[in-house]
Amino acid sequence: MPSRLARLVANLRLNLGAGTPLDRHLQRAGRVAGWVRADLDLLAALYGTDKFGDHDYTPVYDSLMRAHRGRRVRLLEVGVGGWKASLGGASLRMWESYFRRGRIYAIDVEDKTELTAGRVQVFQCSQIDGARLGAIAREHGPFDFIVDDGSHINAHQIRTFGLLWPHLKDGGTYIVEDVQTSYWPHYGGGSLGTPGYESSCMRWFKELADSVNLPEFLDPAPPGRLDPGIASIAFHHNLIVLAKDLAARYSNFDLENPELRRTLLSPAD
Repeated sequence: MPSRLARLVANLRLNLGAGTPLDRHLQRAGRVAGWVRADLDLLAALYGTDKFGDHDYTPVYDSLMRAHRGRRVRLLEVGVGGWKASLGGASLRMWESYFRRGRIYAIDVEDKTELTAGRVQVFQCSQIDGARLGAIAREHGPFDFIVDDGSHINAHQIRTFGLLWPHLKDGGTYIVEDVQTSYWPHYGGGSLGTPGYESSCMRWFKELADSVNLPEFLDPAPPGRLDPGIASIAFHHNLIVLAKDLAARYSNFDLENPELRRTLLSPAD
């Protein structure tokens, strides 16, 4: 449950322009709040990122990240926000305050490199530029957390996952934000049952969910995108969370036993 203080700050920001004296005071308060280990809801509200308020992502993030808070994590965020004249970067400051020993990396298709400061480093890069993104990931990864808050275009969300999943650490977490666009044709999605939805991010990841049960397949998985390193996939409101675990997993049944296989392959009465 979000704190009353976080809600109060978020409501205060509704009519607050970026760069105002109060905005600057709240951001300074965010730095102090990070040192005293304030929760992620409050940090998001103080810095003004929409990950709290407009979207209630931070309660999910806090449950995933709290145990790693004091560690030297590496987090990569795809997209740093900002509209028109706004440079964005509120979430980067939030991450930097939350992970006091962490390194925060980000890419954006626009030049937001002036946001680089302290433990935050920003690169200009399209989220579907395989060569450039791969070079950045090889130099600064592997990452403990990857957050896709980029274009929200379905094809881009799928492509970026394919490019960055190999650069996520064993035990790491990959997050895709704003997957409501799976239902919006303008972003390459569509209503359920339409061709747009069939090529959407949600549809793609739902099929990928079979990866968690690969040890239970009686026959080899067909060639494709199933990945034995996917330990879990969770679907939240507008959010998909994938956990990586490269440890071998096994069925608790001897599926190579011919008699058992015949039984399991026979139709139920």
